Amino acid sequence: MSEPAAAAGTVNDVLVVQDPILLRIAASLLAKAERSGRERAVRLKLDRRELPELYDQVHAEAVGRIELLLREIERTGWVRLVLTRERDFAGFVDRKPQLELVDFDALADWAGYRRLADSWQRRLVAHLDAHWNEPDTARKRALLEYLTRSPVAALATLSAEEAMSSLQALGALCLSGVSMPLREASAQVFHGRSKVLDSRDELLRLLGAAPGQFWEAPIQLLVDIPPAFDEALFVENLVTFERMADARGADWQHSLLIYAAGFKGSAKRLRHRNGCRIYLRATHAEILALEPSAIRGLEAVGAWLFGRSDLPVRFFGDLDYSGMQILGSLREVFAQAKAWQPGYAKLAIALSAGRGHAPEAAGKERQGDPCTTGCNYADGVLLPLMRQSGRFVDQEGFGAAEA
Repeated sequence: MSEPAAAAGTVNDVLVVQDPILLRIAASLLAKAERSGRERAVRLKLDRRELPELYDQVHAEAVGRIELLLREIERTGWVRLVLTRERDFAGFVDRKPQLELVDFDALADWAGYRRLADSWQRRLVAHLDAHWNEPDTARKRALLEYLTRSPVAALATLSAEEAMSSLQALGALCLSGVSMPLREASAQVFHGRSKVLDSRDELLRLLGAAPGQFWEAPIQLLVDIPPAFDEALFVENLVTFERMADARGADWQHSLLIYAAGFKGSAKRLRHRNGCRIYLRATHAEILALEPSAIRGLEAVGAWLFGRSDLPVRFFGDLDYSGMQILGSLREVFAQAKAWQPGYAKLAIALSAGRGHAPEAAGKERQGDPCTTGCNYADGVLLPLMRQSGRFVDQEGFGAAEA
């Protein structure tokens, strides 16, 4: 007697077979995403525990069938199949397959997956609907709609009464007009948890917060100021920043060196005085010998950063996809920012010579290709080189002292 055919659905002209293996893996991946509190970029290792059918197979056709199923569901765009780099004689299993989540809702709809959070979220919204004392019915409806659309996962461990109490405390804080750091407000009303309100501007607005009432911590910019500078050079990693400050080379003799801890340097609040703090990098001896020229240098940095003057902006970081993403983000703040060619050219030479490392050798296998940054040198030289070689080079390979 033949087995019954598996159900199938067509999505974006891709036939998706609801095979029991795929359904089981999808449920595991979605559950892992919910536990992590993230709905993108979560990965499930397809090891013996998750996909025993893939291992110890006598017939290659069986492995081929599972690989085909995985590649078919990848074509939907809901997930991404992640494999280690191809090697001679390495089969599909040898490449340590993982499934990465891209679209939680679409995959859940296809798999008939019920969110683990659905039940508590419905109870919370129903409790708020019955007990939240809000004379402005339109604002109450907007709040309930928001919580339905964008669940606050941090409330899942609380009873509906406790969750409502925390939200009411947050509302009272918003209406009080008291101004404080965002994470301090979060810790105050959510039992010491400081990150609950991150990216929750709409919730704060619905609860009556005034614009700017709660703020993120200022970005700390560490700068090394030469006697005169004609460009601003953001350096991704602290070790390289220090080496370049200690050993000024001809290519950066007149560069204002800036360390801003990676992506933080691309935040838009960087260019607002209340969103940024400038720290002067100096040795003990230099501090003792500070002259009025150092004060003038700091004033010049502020004039550029906060918009009263202009400078060419360059970025130098790791030669990897994350570094290119930082460059792209930095260009949202400084539209003319470009990759710093003297540094990246040296890293590119190392990559062309076969040096560098595979992404998975440095925990970078999850970095996504940004496709484009808007910088001609990065888009025309650096990104194609990384794609072709399949390798990255850390910024510390620049060797400032020898440059």
